[in-house]
Amino acid sequence: MFGCAGGATGLAELLLVNLSDVQSITITNNEVTALTLVANAKAVPVDCYKNSVKMIDAIRQLDGATGLEQSVTVTVYDKTVDGANIIEALLNGKFIAFGKLRELGAIKVAGASAGLESSASDSDTSSNGGFMTITLKTPDGSKGDSPTVCSSSVWSYLVANKLNV
Repeated sequence: MFGCAGGATGLAELLLVNLSDVQSITITNNEVTALTLVANAKAVPVDCYKNSVKMIDAIRQLDGATGLEQSVTVTVYDKTVDGANIIEALLNGKFIAFGKLRELGAIKVAGASAGLESSASDSDTSSNGGFMTITLKTPDGSKGDSPTVCSSSVWSYLVANKLNV
């Protein structure tokens, strides 16, 4: 394997895009090479404070087809009504996640084909101060996704069309 030298781990930045906000997406050789959002749609930035966000891939086999079960785990630190609204959106949406890695600036994509939906959540006032952790993953019953990255031009488009929070 090449390109496996040690370095920074984790995500520098994560953008979530609601699948219903995607007008079109083009994937060529496992790379998102084009993406257009519907009018007025925005990518949602997720704070990657102290590795509070992670992306995981695992093999998934379904009826002889092999894909990846992808998951994204985020921690919502906001305990106000704004945080409750964020949690509600995560629990009821279907998303594509674009994660910019700390090392080399590579952009990993999860859910480009099948989307990601909520699969688990956890909040405990005694052990983690009541912060909510939510996992979005490949839907059950789907083959899963392919390993996918994102072109710098698509990343620039998403950054230019993200919510300013």
